[in-house]
Amino acid sequence: MTHLLIGSGLVNPSKPILNSLLQNNPPVQIAKYLIQCEKDSNFCSSELSAVFDCVIDWYCEKGLCIQALEFFNLTRELFSVRSCRTLLNALCDHNEVNLGLCFYGVMIRKGVLIDPITLRIIAKIFSKQRKIEAMIRIINMGVNDPLIYDLVIDCCCEMGMFQVASHLFDEMSKRKLNPGFNTFASVLNGACRYKNDEMIKFAMESMAEKGYISKPLTEHDSLIQNLCDMRKTYAAEMFFKTASDAQRSLETKTYGCMIRALSMETRLKEAIEIHRIIEHRRVKVNPVFYNEFITILCDENESKEVYHLLTDLISKGYKPTPTALSKHITSQCKKRRWKEAVDLAELALKESIFLESSCCGLLIKHYCKKGQIDLAVNLHDQMEKKDYSMDSTTCNALMTGLLEALRVEEAERIFDYMRVKKLLISESFVIMIEGFCRENELRKAMKLHDEMLEMGLKPSSKLYRRLICNFK
Repeated sequence: MTHLLIGSGLVNPSKPILNSLLQNNPPVQIAKYLIQCEKDSNFCSSELSAVFDCVIDWYCEKGLCIQALEFFNLTRELFSVRSCRTLLNALCDHNEVNLGLCFYGVMIRKGVLIDPITLRIIAKIFSKQRKIEAMIRIINMGVNDPLIYDLVIDCCCEMGMFQVASHLFDEMSKRKLNPGFNTFASVLNGACRYKNDEMIKFAMESMAEKGYISKPLTEHDSLIQNLCDMRKTYAAEMFFKTASDAQRSLETKTYGCMIRALSMETRLKEAIEIHRIIEHRRVKVNPVFYNEFITILCDENESKEVYHLLTDLISKGYKPTPTALSKHITSQCKKRRWKEAVDLAELALKESIFLESSCCGLLIKHYCKKGQIDLAVNLHDQMEKKDYSMDSTTCNALMTGLLEALRVEEAERIFDYMRVKKLLISESFVIMIEGFCRENELRKAMKLHDEMLEMGLKPSSKLYRRLICNFK
C-alpha cells in the first residue's frame, strides 16, 4: 500500500502507514522488502527511488542517522542525489562530522553529482572541524557562494586569523559578492574577543556603510539581541557595555538574551556578571532566559558562589532540569560535601523538582548512616509516588536503618516494595529475617527464610549459619 501510494505521487497519505512500518521494523527488514520489489517487474525504478527517498527522509527527520546509513548501505543501488544530500545534511546537523566525510567519499565513489548545495554542506562539516584550508580549497574550485565565504570568515575570526579573513573580503569584492550582516558580525565578534582595534573599526565602519547599523549608533536593543541569537557574545558584550556606560535604558529582553547567550557559550564568569547587573537593577527577566544559566551552574565545579547562586535561583522559582541538578548533587555527594548536597536536595523537593533515582539513592544511604531515618523514608516515599525505582543496596540501607530504629512495620513495607519491584537479593532477606528475630517475630522470620530458599537466594555458608542461630 505504501509503495503504491508513494509511487503514485501520494506521499502525504502514505506517511501514517510508512511511519508505522519504520517504527516497528529494523532497517534491514525495510531494505529486504525494497530489494524484493526491485526484482519484481511490476515496480519501476522511479517508484523504488521515491520510496527510498521517503525512507531516508523519515530516518533523517527523526535524527536516526545511523539507521539511515545502515539502510543506505543495504540498498545503495536505489539511491538518488536528493537522498544523498538529505543524509549528508542530517549527519552534519547532528555533528556526525567524521561519518559525514566518509559518506561524502561514498558519494564520490558512486559518481554522485556534487552540486553547489552539497559543497555548502561539506563546507559546514569542515567549519565544524575548523579546517580552514579545506574550505578555501572549495572556494578555489570557483564556487561563488557567499554562505561558504561566511563560514570560512567566521572560522578565521574565531581563531584570530584576521589576515586570512581580510584576504577573503578582497576575494569577495573581486567576485562581486556582497558580505551580509552575519559576515561582519563574525569579524566584529572575533575582533572583540582578541581585542583587535583595527578589525573592530573595519567591521563597525563596514556595517554602518552597508546600513546594518546607524552612525552614531542609536538602537542598541535589536542589535544586541540579534548578536545574542547568533551567539556572537563578545560583540554583544561590547555594545551592552557601551549602552550601560552611556546609561541608556535597555529592554528587559536584552538582559535575558545576554545571560542566555553567554551561558550557551559557557562563559560563566560573564553570565554571572550579567546576573548581578540584573539583580542590582531589579530587571524582571522572563524565566525562560535563565534555563541555560541555571543548567551551566549545575555543570560547574562546586564553589560557594555556585552553591549560593543555585539555592537563590531555585528558591525564587527558577527550575533546573532534574537531570542537571541530580548530576550536580551526585557530584557533591561523591566529594562528601553533604551539607550542600542535602540542602539542595531538600530545596529541590520543596520546589517540586524530582531528582533522579541514582541521586536519591546516595542521599537515602547518607540519611540512614546519620540516623536521619524520617528524611530517608520521606525521600523514598517521594520516589515511590513518582514510580522511580531504587537499587537493592539503597533499599537494604533503608531497611537496616528502620530496623535499628525499631520501626519494624515500616521496614516490612520497604521489603514488600522490593518484592513488587523484584529488587530482593540474599542480603535483603538476611536483614529482614534478623530484624524479625530481634522482635521475636519468629513465625514471620521462618516464613521469609523459606521464601529465600525457594527463590534460590541462600547466603554464603558462614552467613547462613549466623542467620540460623537467630532461631535458637
